[in-house]
Amino acid sequence: MKCHQFCLFLILALFLLSCKHDQTEFAMQDREFTDSVYPEMRYQQQLNLELQKMADAPEIKDLGFRRENENQAYIQQLAANTNTQNQFSQTSLKEEHVQKLTLLRQHNPVQFEQLHSLLIDSDQKMISFHVKATGSTGLLNPDLRAWAEAKIAHWTANLHEIQRLKK
Repeated sequence: MKCHQFCLFLILALFLLSCKHDQTEFAMQDREFTDSVYPEMRYQQQLNLELQKMADAPEIKDLGFRRENENQAYIQQLAANTNTQNQFSQTSLKEEHVQKLTLLRQHNPVQFEQLHSLLIDSDQKMISFHVKATGSTGLLNPDLRAWAEAKIAHWTANLHEIQRLKK
């Protein structure tokens, strides 16, 4: 009888140990999120300007203007949600972005395939920033976390639109 009780206890103990507890420990401050997002948005502004210069492809040019407007709205919403109205204007391009833009602009006109690839990479980064912000160690601020979660669909749609784009 004691053997059966011990086996039952052991099975129950193993079961309880194998159960995962919710390890949700939100840790990200608003500033950590904006410090990631704002430089990428500054970079996206430059990429959108390059789209707008593609005079031989009006649909691509129009996409550049539309993305620029959407990004401005996004920046305004993020600034309002985080009380960081001045942070974006003080954000400069990261060195890696400067290097990528320099390589891109070596060709005149800019090569669409290279620009296309950079836009895809940037949209993927924006998605990853938002997924991280909404994950188990994401944003402490529940309102900003909900806003960031809602924006994942926007960035995913942008990514799909760019992936389908052909010149």
